[in-house]
Amino acid sequence: MPRSVLLAAYVARPAGAVVLRLVARTRARCLLGTGLGYLVALVLATTATPTTVAVPLGLFVGGVAAVIGCLATGRGVTFTFDQDTTYWEYDGKIPVGDRLVEILGALVAILGVVALPLS
Repeated sequence: MPRSVLLAAYVARPAGAVVLRLVARTRARCLLGTGLGYLVALVLATTATPTTVAVPLGLFVGGVAAVIGCLATGRGVTFTFDQDTTYWEYDGKIPVGDRLVEILGALVAILGVVALPLS
């Protein structure tokens, strides 16, 4: 896969999340999970070698981390120091924007898997 497509995915992912935030209701906790996944992807892609493996691997790991982050905080957050208390609890229906951001992260992860060189 051309390197320009992979780099475009790195740019399109946060841009897509921002557009989804403007168009559909997306909670800040989902965007935070997506941002952390994006940070993981950038760190992995810029520090690992060889770059032919690091860039697609960063897309995959970052996309999976973003999806897991969004899903894990979907209903609330529980901290270790008080396991019986759930903070920022959310009992309503998960907004459509959250699901779309999760799908965007999953698509980026799939693109990373497809682009990994077969060795």
